[in-house]
Amino acid sequence: MTKQTDAVINLPDIDIDKISSLDEAKQVIRQLLNNFEQLLTLYYQQQKEIIELKQEISRLKKQPKTPQFSSPKTQPLTATSLVKEKGKHWHKSTKKGSIPIDQEITASEVEQCSCGSTEFKTVKTTTKIMQGLLIQRNNTAYHGRRKQCVKCGKIYNPQFPKETKGLSFDSPLQSLVSLFKFHGRYTHPLLHSFLRMFDIKISYGEITEILHRNSGKLHPAYQHIRIAGIQKSTYLHSDATGTKRKQLATNQMLNQHLHFLGNKFLSLFKITRKYNAQAINQFLGRRGWRKLYVSDDASPNGQKLKAKRKQLCWIHEIGHYTDLSPRLKLYRKKLQQVLDQWRGFYHKAKAYKDNHTQESKNQLRKLFDDITGQTTGYEALDHQLLLTRRKRDRLLLFLKYPFLPIQNNPAESAIRKFVIIRKISGETKSQKGDRSIERHLSILQTAQKQGLDVFQTLHGLLTGQIPPTVLTAQSE
Repeated sequence: MTKQTDAVINLPDIDIDKISSLDEAKQVIRQLLNNFEQLLTLYYQQQKEIIELKQEISRLKKQPKTPQFSSPKTQPLTATSLVKEKGKHWHKSTKKGSIPIDQEITASEVEQCSCGSTEFKTVKTTTKIMQGLLIQRNNTAYHGRRKQCVKCGKIYNPQFPKETKGLSFDSPLQSLVSLFKFHGRYTHPLLHSFLRMFDIKISYGEITEILHRNSGKLHPAYQHIRIAGIQKSTYLHSDATGTKRKQLATNQMLNQHLHFLGNKFLSLFKITRKYNAQAINQFLGRRGWRKLYVSDDASPNGQKLKAKRKQLCWIHEIGHYTDLSPRLKLYRKKLQQVLDQWRGFYHKAKAYKDNHTQESKNQLRKLFDDITGQTTGYEALDHQLLLTRRKRDRLLLFLKYPFLPIQNNPAESAIRKFVIIRKISGETKSQKGDRSIERHLSILQTAQKQGLDVFQTLHGLLTGQIPPTVLTAQSE
């Protein structure tokens, strides 16, 4: 349930007899309209709370839920839908790029025609590609003898391969467990069921041990992209989301936060107990403080954050306007006019990256000042315009650095992959589990952004066959 509304609206006393001019009358009417808008907003909030209270009462009485039907006729106005260009539609595109071939087979041909002739000429050469997988168990039994020297009595153990020491599963299977867990989003039961289909004898605890062991092996690669990746980056996106850890000893649930830093070629994740400027500062480090920083306007990204050159996300900023939802038709019209102005500004700002002339820079600055400097008479809208005007330097930083993105959607997309895992698998159970999520997600997403084969890169890093430097080959 939402928090109950405690708002109290103080309506001013208006003496109609003292109104002596048209301007004073207009001022009184504006005040009355704003008061009426506040009363309507409060009324609808209270109606929503009444419905939720009734639903809670029904739940406590164990009564069946009232069915909820959403109307498909009207779509809610959001900042994302607002900045989408009109007239542009998505079309399915053909698959591009060649398909890698693992084996070549020559098809059988007719040797004799139905007329009896054996002479043919080639009309056209064709190729048909069938894509497939070879999935099979590969259990290996190593045999060896423990030998003793007849002369001195010294005993020698069989020389099994080094990678088998203390392990019951080979390295490809261990790499596959990490891939399925964090890239394929498999749960422990699903992983266990999949492996048992191939007669792999494994327990839930052994799956956890494999993931923790792989996490330790990925630590050097994680540290490399945290240092070299940030150092080579021109700018960094940032975002965060909530996560939980259940203490097995006390059954206590701890609230935590997963932070993201990255760009087109980099993904870094870190779980902390708090979401504040201090936690972000530690995650950024001294190298990150000097980078251009793209984020929303949440309080942790404020004055205490040591990254001084900040570009605020325009999608989030426009979202403050779409959240207003006025009840009066007059105010809805005024809000729509401002939203249309921001739509035009947003698309001109996107085009500035490819056409960053001094003239276009001056036009965008003037357009920003014109939009935020207007007075609409709708108090909530005028207040939001004032707040936007106060963030002028942080919203217009892209004019100085044209390559800088003006929205933070890539960070939200990166975090969304973790959110899906969180919904499927639930909370972590230990600090080792937290570190495992950080390292696996960072390595897998960075490898994908670098255009690398995800499994081969993960397996190579886990076995030491590939250096961590492949994760920072490209940078932005």
